[in-house]
Amino acid sequence: MLEHTWSLDSLYKGFHDDKFQKDLNDLHLLYDNFQHFCKELSTYDEQIQVIESVKLLEKEYDLSYRLRLYCILRQSVDTTDKETLSYLNIVNTRISSFSVYKAQLKDVIAHAKHLDDIIKGNDMLKGYSFILHEMQDKASHSLSKEAEGILANVATTSVKAFSDMYYHLTSHVNVECLGKTMTLTEVKNLCHSTSKEVRKEAFLCEMKAYEQIKEPLAFSVNNIKRQQLMEAKLRGYADPLEKMLIDSRMQRETLDAMYGAVDKYLPKFHEYLRTKASMLGYDNGLPWYDIYATIGESNMTFTIDDCEAYILKHFKNFSDDLYGMAKQAMDEHWIDYPSHTGKQSGAFCENLGWIKQSRIITNYADTLSDVITVAHELGHAYHGMMIEDQQPLNREYCMPLAETASTFNENIMYNALINDADPKNKLFLMDTQLAALCQNICDIYTRFTFEKSIFDNCESRFMFATDLEELMLDAEKKCFGNGMDHDWLHPFRWITKVHYYIPDIAYYNFPYTFGALFSRGLYAMYEKEGKDFLPKYRALLKASTTNTVEDTAMVAGIDLTKPDFWEASLQSITNQMDAFLNLVKEMK
Repeated sequence: MLEHTWSLDSLYKGFHDDKFQKDLNDLHLLYDNFQHFCKELSTYDEQIQVIESVKLLEKEYDLSYRLRLYCILRQSVDTTDKETLSYLNIVNTRISSFSVYKAQLKDVIAHAKHLDDIIKGNDMLKGYSFILHEMQDKASHSLSKEAEGILANVATTSVKAFSDMYYHLTSHVNVECLGKTMTLTEVKNLCHSTSKEVRKEAFLCEMKAYEQIKEPLAFSVNNIKRQQLMEAKLRGYADPLEKMLIDSRMQRETLDAMYGAVDKYLPKFHEYLRTKASMLGYDNGLPWYDIYATIGESNMTFTIDDCEAYILKHFKNFSDDLYGMAKQAMDEHWIDYPSHTGKQSGAFCENLGWIKQSRIITNYADTLSDVITVAHELGHAYHGMMIEDQQPLNREYCMPLAETASTFNENIMYNALINDADPKNKLFLMDTQLAALCQNICDIYTRFTFEKSIFDNCESRFMFATDLEELMLDAEKKCFGNGMDHDWLHPFRWITKVHYYIPDIAYYNFPYTFGALFSRGLYAMYEKEGKDFLPKYRALLKASTTNTVEDTAMVAGIDLTKPDFWEASLQSITNQMDAFLNLVKEMK
């Protein structure tokens, strides 16, 4: 084993491991069981139908998850491995063959007339009460089988086609920039250049690239959003936002309370941005091409060993179980650190609940950002540890809660780093964290506001590219206020964000704000309550897969439908902004 790479032997020792081959064969035999049970379904009474349906779904989830995940983990560190690609194709093909039968079993559960009585009489089902009732609730928004089939078929030549056109156009457009022909991705990567002149030129070239493709993409976004609106209403939702809220296990009252608090605190974010702009030499707020520019600089570097020691030190200060889990991850090779050719970019964590472990991939480069990334992914592992004893179908959390523990860990690390830093590094660290929060608050609010304006308009009129540009600029002016230079805003954010072009998901934005503020609010509680907070935090994470977000938060005594918690979270951020502004004054 290479140094600082992971071991997957706890899952399988290879594709020819007897355990892997047995599970693959068991998945095949399970298909036969599904087929037989569904064929004989009408001969069983409702109680047996529900109980056996859940057992089959649970077994299929467990087997499919571990087999597919092993292939994905193998592929992530060597995307060119032909054997892995071959087995991934085999596993995916077998998994997809279950689709029709799984839908049939879920339909049985969704339409069971005596579900409550059946649950009361079965211990296994009692643990699944939440998701079984969720199946029934969502079934009320289903159409007839014929209508569902028509919608699915039409989607391939309508919204799916418009989505495919987005990917095609954005991946093939080229533009001249800095004397070279560049792809859109290459130009966008220059926004992080250390040179202001390069950042500005790249921004102008990026705008030229969008000018080439904006008209067809206006057709894409109009038609995708009109279809989403039409389908939401066909299914009995008030609008696509209600559908996303239900899918997110979240009430509209919570969303309103959160954004009501955000509106109240936006002026402080604008003040921070204006101060940052002034320090960078601008009089009218930040131009968009410098939205990623940082104040100060950091000479901090961390080897992998330094990173692990620093993380363990500060996790130990927080809790023994977070420290113990992180140490186990490092000692037992859960983490694959080094970057190399053929390895997937970025970072992620996968929970392996059936063996009470996780696996983490990073592309470590000795930077401060890499330390934060490792701590973030270990937060996902900690969340996984909190839910590992849940039944298999109860191990998935909704989008708003997905980043709770990971972002909480970021707060632990930033707090430690800022406290340990000298003034120059402290300014850089504070700005780095605050800039990320601005993205999650101001920028995400912009995306939410813009998407709402599309839905408000798309039924009554077609919005050409210039109309969409105007709506985006209006949203940016509202959410960034005088913190950004209004002569240098970004009219094409409706093209840069792929989320608008996902056929079956609308409002893929507000969960990010929720996650950032929820974790920050929890950390503010920890700072106030100290170790007394820890039992609440653990209980909250454990509850996150089998409750609504409101009921999950209530485990820790938090009412998300009221502004108090959100305002406390935002006040914690503004306190940090005040500290940043004071440090700026001291260093002048």
